[in-house]
Amino acid sequence: MDDLTNKKIDKKARQKIATVKKSEKKLLETAAKQERKLNNFLISVFLPTLDIKDGRIINTTNNLKKVNTAASLKKFIKNVINENILKTYLKGFSDINKNTANLYDLFDPPKATKNRIFNRSDIIADGFLTELFDNNEVQKEIQSTFRNAITTESKASDLKNLLSEQIKGTGKKMGVLEGFHYSQGKNEFQAYTRGLDVEFSKALKLNYFIYQGGKINTTRDFCDERNGGTFTREEVEDWQGLTWQGKKEGHNIFIDLGGYNCRHDLTPITYELAKRRRPDIEKSKYD
Repeated sequence: MDDLTNKKIDKKARQKIATVKKSEKKLLETAAKQERKLNNFLISVFLPTLDIKDGRIINTTNNLKKVNTAASLKKFIKNVINENILKTYLKGFSDINKNTANLYDLFDPPKATKNRIFNRSDIIADGFLTELFDNNEVQKEIQSTFRNAITTESKASDLKNLLSEQIKGTGKKMGVLEGFHYSQGKNEFQAYTRGLDVEFSKALKLNYFIYQGGKINTTRDFCDERNGGTFTREEVEDWQGLTWQGKKEGHNIFIDLGGYNCRHDLTPITYELAKRRRPDIEKSKYD
């Protein structure tokens, strides 16, 4: 660690941040691709199982039972749609682990420490994924659309058009899968990498942080004021008591940083490196 420099850390940290963005983008692309598969299944496989007369879906008990049960739909979502999206999450978490290891290897962590942290993070990720894919919100939305079509005896052609808009989205509106994973899963990659930073910083007694991530047009004032700055752990902790636009309910400053959709990270560094970046910085009480 004698040749450790801010330049080396900045490079590895930027690679880690880029991996998060890449994982988020890949997730939404995969969701959009699965929407096309889901739409084809509903129109080509599921819809033809319903009783249709003169081009209209008949309001029968049999049709309602089929939609309420929806065994084939549930199976397709579980075994095809969710399996493909799950692979994207797992690949994202795996890539984040690799880039995180590359960053903290600069600090020569004991192998046992690395294994403990990554094993714990894997358990947290597994819990999140289990809960995420146990959520049947998408399936319920689809069933509701079919039930409404049955009770109103809609034209099958109208239902096909409605399903295509609902499943694949229209204009700037996301489709049902992309929208679900955008709101429920996309930010989890950022939270996951920040959680790793928290664990490594504590284990390696790194009590100084660089606020990294850059600026864009929608960057909040909170992040703008801190971007590129160097801070002690207690200075970061003091932010917890502040109020700003975008702060989450139950906000954890080390995990949520600037709030919803914040793209920044707190990269831990040593006191020596922090002193080079900010000469007036004082020793942390946690050292």
